[in-house]
Amino acid sequence: MITWSSWHQAQSIHPKSFTCGFCGDKVGSSHGYYYSPSPVISIYICTSCGCPTFFNDEQYPGPLIGRNIEKLPRDVAEVYDEIRDSIKQSNNTAALLLGRKLIMHLAVNVAKAKEGESFVDYINHLKEAGYIPPNGQQWIEYIKELGNEKNHELKLGTKEEAEKILKFIEVLLIFIYEFASSEGAEKKS
Repeated sequence: MITWSSWHQAQSIHPKSFTCGFCGDKVGSSHGYYYSPSPVISIYICTSCGCPTFFNDEQYPGPLIGRNIEKLPRDVAEVYDEIRDSIKQSNNTAALLLGRKLIMHLAVNVAKAKEGESFVDYINHLKEAGYIPPNGQQWIEYIKELGNEKNHELKLGTKEEAEKILKFIEVLLIFIYEFASSEGAEKKS
């Protein structure tokens, strides 16, 4: 196992709490490296897994945001994890385009849409099958518009846009896969 003492010439630096982008643990570290022009650049060593995390204006690698969701089909889980990993790596445009792709997978998996249909058709299948929660239509339209903009124009996605999309997708996946099959939803006789 790598520990902070495995790093050569690591030193005591100003303590920092962060969620490690490698192991996902919330840690506090005071060991690493720093460079002190303005702004200060530092590398903290995770006290849990021993991996380095770089801090400048942002954290690299960032923490994995969103939560693990139970009962996802393999393809949906893979795309969802790609979205989360893209945001972690600050690949926000990719995360936005993957959000749109996930909607397509959902339409085929749960609403019986056919592969190769238009995105509007996929949305309609989800809507008609009752998989769009109340007030979810605006979010689906938002994903559609952002996907079109990032795919057909020279505009890059922002962290805020990517995190908004992830939040909605997380709620949608919970609604479709966890909430609908939870034991608490069983009818009482």
